[in-house]
Amino acid sequence: MKSESWNDINVGKMDCFDFFELAINEFPLLEKKMDEWENEYFHMRMEIFSEYTIEQIKNNNIAELMKCFNFIEYKIDIINAELENALNVSYCENLLLGNASEEMDRIAGIMPVKLKTIYLNYKLYYHNLIEKQNQ
Repeated sequence: MKSESWNDINVGKMDCFDFFELAINEFPLLEKKMDEWENEYFHMRMEIFSEYTIEQIKNNNIAELMKCFNFIEYKIDIINAELENALNVSYCENLLLGNASEEMDRIAGIMPVKLKTIYLNYKLYYHNLIEKQNQ
């Protein structure tokens, strides 16, 4: 039961449906892959977006890479908690550990400020987690 002082942190925030609809409009090549997953599988959809981003890194397509980064950058402050979690767990983690992991120190240097902060915080969190597991 919610008390009168309950604050819903998602009120007025962008939901998964709107985010991925905008992503497909901005990046039409993602539509077929994203449509394989229902909207409630937003982590899978975010991973598809991260794979597209990694493809741009691997192809050294800086213009499209920056388009990916800026798409997220301009939505960071307006996404709901589910999307924020997916941004960390599915997007940043895939960049950190995926097929472009060896290039991410360089790539992080060209990320927009908010996305770079989220990525570096996730990287620190992940490395601390691994360090604790190895103790």
